[in-house]
Amino acid sequence: MIKLKPKNKGELGFSLIELLIVISIIGIISFISIGYIKDALEKNKVVQDVQNMYGLLQEGRMKAFAEKKKLEFYLDIANKKACIRNSETSPPTNIKCVNLETIDFSMKNGSPNPIKIDKRGTFQKATIYYTGNLTGLSYDCIVISTVRAKMGVWDGSDCKPK
Repeated sequence: MIKLKPKNKGELGFSLIELLIVISIIGIISFISIGYIKDALEKNKVVQDVQNMYGLLQEGRMKAFAEKKKLEFYLDIANKKACIRNSETSPPTNIKCVNLETIDFSMKNGSPNPIKIDKRGTFQKATIYYTGNLTGLSYDCIVISTVRAKMGVWDGSDCKPK
């Protein structure tokens, strides 16, 4: 039979105070990081919305060219959607919509809503941009020329394509 030698009082494990200090440090670090995580999630929503609208524009352009139809891209801010619709039907019928996480999007002065896409797949010039207060976004606007759409960064007055 093996006899265990009793431990000294200082070797019993963690004291209650040590445990409370560790829990407090973990709580403080968690509290501080919540703000950063929330900010990153909000930024991700805006970037995802820009990417979804860009993809929808490209899809609409290909569909217009392939099917020789006049289409329109429009922002439906009230319903938090961006849609492509067939403008040759009366009333125009939606072909595809994407849900937007944020409603803080606008079109630059002079840009039409809806943006027309003709049968050759060319766009009506426009700029779509984020109007919220988040900064440091990788993409927050789309500049649309007659033959292409590019995602970029809004500088306050213009979209700078990346």
